[in-house]
Formats: sequence, structure tokens, C-alpha cells
Amino acid sequence: MPAALSALIAAAAPTYGLEEEVFVLYGGRTSLGSLWDMGGLLWQDPGRNWAATATNFRRGEAARREVMSSVEVSTRVEFSAATLFAATLSRRRELARVFSSGQLIALGALPGSDRYHTAGLHIHVGVPDAERQRVYGNLAYFLPVLTLASASSPYFGQGESGPLSRIKSSFALGELGSDPYERFQDLIITRRLGTLELRVLDPVPDPERLWAIVQAVEKIAKLPGTLPFSRQSYNQLRAQMLGGASDTLFERADELAERVGFSTDWLRFTEADRVRGHTEVHGWASTCAHLDGLYRSGIWQDLGTPHPLPAAWRGYAGFARYYLPKLPYIARKAYVENKK
Repeated sequence: MPAALSALIAAAAPTYGLEEEVFVLYGGRTSLGSLWDMGGLLWQDPGRNWAATATNFRRGEAARREVMSSVEVSTRVEFSAATLFAATLSRRRELARVFSSGQLIALGALPGSDRYHTAGLHIHVGVPDAERQRVYGNLAYFLPVLTLASASSPYFGQGESGPLSRIKSSFALGELGSDPYERFQDLIITRRLGTLELRVLDPVPDPERLWAIVQAVEKIAKLPGTLPFSRQSYNQLRAQMLGGASDTLFERADELAERVGFSTDWLRFTEADRVRGHTEVHGWASTCAHLDGLYRSGIWQDLGTPHPLPAAWRGYAGFARYYLPKLPYIARKAYVENKK
């Protein structure tokens, strides 16, 4: 698409993009062997996947036991919630094809997670410069509702930690401050792309729930007028949402339902509730098998995906196949995203 035409379209309506992080588990744990399959995805379409895939690693003492964390795929720029949703499902199918072995687990955190071992769902909204602050405030006004609707991290560290344990503990998130360009906040303006990035959402493995959230983001981005957002009120509501639904959150959810049709049922029973309930009855291994089936097929089912621990050579070869070729791009991206 010519740059001038692209700019004209972007000025006329919001644009959207989505980044999805998932854990790949082998026998209940991550492995550097997943780099080999990420390399397979990279070289299927290097022109696209150079920037549209990523991998994350653990840090500190935990990295000595288990180095690998989540993997990531992202969509192209889309012009509607419908095409963004379709593109996300397409990316899931591509990831599932290269990972014929390994369970794909789209949760915010795992049992044993620490603040560097989490996964998230990031939605980008592109708007004209003149609209950026207004749309930022409108998205932030309803963001606690969407965040609780996305909740998929009931486990963290040594046990349960509420439905949003990732958000309580992740190094990469935080309250909204005075500078929207500061990276490690729940909602930012990106330095590299100039988009509004909703960073706080948990991964959403259920396609029906994901569709509801993506639709809501689009409708909020298109709302006329300015909602009564303040950083102080957001941060107060954020503290409430970490413990689950509250009366104040449901009041905000009712307002969102009235404005854009987002059902409050998504807050009454979350993915975290399903994960916790299934685990209590059937065990964590069964939960992982069903989450893998949900990600691959859109249905809560055990597909019997094999997940033996990969051979050691796949980690070393995968590092050379995937990570080394991307190092210059990774370094430049980190520089642009973090420069003042």
C-alpha cells in the first residue's frame, strides 16, 4: 500500500494490531527447544515474521532452572475488530502448525511464575495525533473492566493469587503515571509506533471472549466525546480489580454495556475461574491439555498433543536458527522503545 494512501486511511479511522504471548509447555515446563519451532515459523515468511514474532526469557535465579519463558506472535495492521480477530485466529493456526509437539498455554502466569515469567495480550490502537489523548482517556476509563474480563492468571509462585496474579506482580506493568510514553504501564503511547497500546490484558484463549473484548476496544476507540477519565481514578479502580469484581467495577461495567453492548457476564465468570475450577477437580495436567485444545481448536478439549521434553540440540540449534538472525532487529527495537 502506498505510504500516502496508508496515511490517509489512518487519519480517517482507527487502526488495530494485536500481540499475543503464550507459553509452550513440555511435560509441564518451558524449554529452549521451542526456539527451533519458532525458527521454523520465522523462515516460513521472514519478511513478515522478522517483526511479527518474538521470544522471552526468564531472569535471575529462576533462569538457572528454566531459561525459556513465553513466545509471541502478532498481526498486521488491521482496520476493524472483525479483521483483527480473524488475523489473530490465523496467527494461532500458524503457531499451532509449527508446534506439532508442545502444549500452547495462553495464560497470564503459571504455577511457579515470577515477575519475569508471564504472558500478556497487547492491543494497539492507531489514531490521528489530534485524537490520541482523547482516545487514550476513553480507553483508560473502561480498561479495568476489559482487564478483569481477560483475567487468566489465577496461579503465581507457590499457589493461588487472585484472578489477575500477573498484573499484581509483572515487572512490565504498573499504574498510569503522568508520562504516557513510559513503557511499563498498563496503557501507553508507544515511542516506536505512536499507537495506544493496551499492555495490561491477560492472554485470552477462548475465541468468543477474545471477540467480545476486541469488539469493545473498537467501539470505545470510536466513541464520540470525552469520558471523565483521571489517572487517580484509574489507579484506584486498578487496585480494586486485582481482587476481582467490586461494586464500583460493576458500575463501570454496566456503563460499558450501555455504551457498546459489552456483557457483564464476562466479569462474572472469567477464564481464571474456569482454570481454577477445572484444576481443583481434574488436576493441573488436565487443565494444560484442555487449554492447549482451546488454543488450537477454539474448543475446551484435550486433543492429546504430545509434549515430551525436546532434545537438548533443539535449544542450541534453535538459538542459531531463530535468535541470532534477529539480534540486530531486537537491539534496535529495544533502543527505540526505551529511549527518552
